[in-house]
Amino acid sequence: MSKKTAWAGAIVAAAGLTVGGIAVATAADNSSGPPAAFAERHPGKPGHPGKANQKGGTLVVGRVKSVESGKLNIIKDDGSEVSLTTDGSTKLRGGDLNGLKAEQRVTVRVKDGKALNVALAKAHEQGTIKDVNGNNATLVQVDGLQTPLDLSGVNDKPKNGDLVAVTGTVSDGKTVKVEQLRQLPK
Repeated sequence: MSKKTAWAGAIVAAAGLTVGGIAVATAADNSSGPPAAFAERHPGKPGHPGKANQKGGTLVVGRVKSVESGKLNIIKDDGSEVSLTTDGSTKLRGGDLNGLKAEQRVTVRVKDGKALNVALAKAHEQGTIKDVNGNNATLVQVDGLQTPLDLSGVNDKPKNGDLVAVTGTVSDGKTVKVEQLRQLPK
């Protein structure tokens, strides 16, 4: 390679880095978000204008403390409490807000202090069944954690020693009301 070719290549590379550096610096100067061109090509991405941000809101996850007319009180997972307003447009997935009970675990979409949507959080656990007694049993998970189960919603009851996967809702802060039970191979 001749010195002229090498110098020409170095100049082209330097020009490319300079132009690229200006573009990077311009993007870095825009601390409020990405360049407008990116936001236009990717509407609805977090932190960008679009449909997702028009809907807005945040999620509150925790346990129901109480449900009153026009008010839903939640104890968040961090231990703090939040009081949210509700009205006829507040939706509970699969039910009526008046059916919520204290200690049920919920996820709530909130905007401006108003509960927009409420969903009962589902528990997914697996382990070995012990202490079967009618509609009650205990699930011993791999880490040794023991979870009380309410099997009233299950037709085929497991037996002591069965390895299972369960899905359900937590009704009293600790007992899983099993909605689905699947036998796992041993």
